Amino acid sequence: MKEKFKDSALSPKERAEDLLPRLTLREKVGQVNQKLYGFQSYTCNGEHVELADSFKEEVEKWGGLGVLYGLYRADPWANKDYTTGLTGVNAIRAYNLAQHYVLEHSRFGIPMLMSSECPHGHQALDGYLLPVNLGMGAAWNPKLVEEGFKVVGEQQKEMGVDFALVSMLDILRDPRWGRSEECYGEDPYLCGQNAAAAVKGCASAGLEVVAKHFCAQGETTGGVNASAARIGERELREIHLPAMKEAVKAGATGVMAAYNEIDGVPCHANEWLLKDVLREGLGFDGIVMADGVAIDRLDMLTGNDKAANAAYALNAGVDVSLWDDSFPHLEEAVERGLVSEETLDKAVLRVLELKFARGLFEHPYLEEKPLTEYNVPKTFPQSLEIARQSAVLLKNNGVLPLKKEKKLRIAVIGPNADALYQQLGDYTPPLRDGVGVTVLDGIRNEFKNADVRYALGCTICDDDTSGIAEAEK
Repeated sequence: MKEKFKDSALSPKERAEDLLPRLTLREKVGQVNQKLYGFQSYTCNGEHVELADSFKEEVEKWGGLGVLYGLYRADPWANKDYTTGLTGVNAIRAYNLAQHYVLEHSRFGIPMLMSSECPHGHQALDGYLLPVNLGMGAAWNPKLVEEGFKVVGEQQKEMGVDFALVSMLDILRDPRWGRSEECYGEDPYLCGQNAAAAVKGCASAGLEVVAKHFCAQGETTGGVNASAARIGERELREIHLPAMKEAVKAGATGVMAAYNEIDGVPCHANEWLLKDVLREGLGFDGIVMADGVAIDRLDMLTGNDKAANAAYALNAGVDVSLWDDSFPHLEEAVERGLVSEETLDKAVLRVLELKFARGLFEHPYLEEKPLTEYNVPKTFPQSLEIARQSAVLLKNNGVLPLKKEKKLRIAVIGPNADALYQQLGDYTPPLRDGVGVTVLDGIRNEFKNADVRYALGCTICDDDTSGIAEAEK
C-alpha cells in the first residue's frame, strides 16, 4: 500500500502526520535545525558550483536538512560579491545541487526549505531592493509598499526561496538604536499597515514571510541593541503588538523571536509571549523561528548548558533554530527529560506540513534558465516611486527649490555623500559597477552650471577629523 505521505491528493497536514512517526529522534531534530550559513555552503568558480564539506556533513549527520538559511546572501559580512557569489543560472544550479544532496541523504526523500533575508528587498546579488523601512514608512503609502514587496516576492520565488525574513514588527522608540532603519516608524498603526502590506505583497507572489522581531525589540534600554524592554503589559499591547496582529491577519506563516527580554524573561524562553499572547491571543498558527544564535544566549539561564538552552526555547514555543549550537543538542535534551518528544513532534509537524504545502515533495527542483532582470526601473518602478514619495522636507527658509539656471555654489559635505553603499541601508548586497547614483553625483548631474564642491569632513567609524578644516571653508 502506498504510504499516505506520498499521496499528493491528501492534505499537507495528513501527509505530515503520516510521515512524522516514521522519523527517528535524530531525524526529527534535523528538521528543526537551521544551523548552516548558506553562503558558506558552496564555492563558486566561474560556471562551476561545488557544495562545501560543512554542508554535506550537516546533511549526513541529521539524515536530511530542515531549513537552509541565506544561500544567496551577499554582503561584506557574508564575504560574497560578484566574483565569489551566485548570480544567474549559477544561483539556480547551487540551489538544485543542495536540494539534490538533501534528498539523496534523506530516508524518506524530505526536501529542505530555504530562508532568505529580506528586510527591504532580496539580499542577493542583483536583488531587487526597496528603500529601508524608515523610507517606506515616510512614504505613507502601504499600497505601494505592498506592490514593492510583490516584486521582491516574485524574485525570491523564482530563486526557490520559501521563507522571506522581513523586518516589520519593531517600533522605533529610541533613535539611538542602531537598527532604527528596520522600523517603519514610531506609530503603531502605520507600522501595522505596512507590516500587513509586506506580508500581502510577498504572499501574492507565492512567498511565505517570517515577520521579525517578536516582540518589543525597538523599545531597548539606552538605545542598545538586544537590551531589555523595560515596559509593562499595557505598553506591550498598545505599542508593540499591533504590527504582529496585522501581520497575522494578512497571513504571515512565520515569526522570528526577538533578542531582548521583557520583564526579565528572554523572548526565546517566554512561554507566555509565544503561546498565550502569540498563538492563543493573536491566533497565529505558523512557525516560530529563532534569531541568529539567540538560543545560545539563554546561557544566562542555564549556565552554558546547550541542551537546557534548547529545551527552554522549544518548551517556550520556538520551532526552528538559527545558527545556534543549542538546538543540535535537542536529542540530548529529550533523553535527559528536559523536553518531551511530543513537544518536539509539534515543531517538526509544522515544518513538515509547510514542506508539503509548498509542493516541495513533488517539485523539489528549479528549472535552470536565465533569471528575470528585476533591477529595471521602467519595468519595475515600485522601488523608485517609494523613494520619491518618501522624501520629506523638514524646514525651508525659501532657498529651496534651487534654481538650475542660476550660477550656484553648492557645498556637499559628509562621508555618506559620495558612498553609494552607505545610501542603501543595511542588509544590502554589493551592486554592479555603474549602478546607482550617489548624492554628490546626483547634485552634479542636476546642477551642471553650479560650482559643486565636496568635502569628506569626517570618517564614519573612527576619530579621524583631518577633513573638518576643508569642510569648514
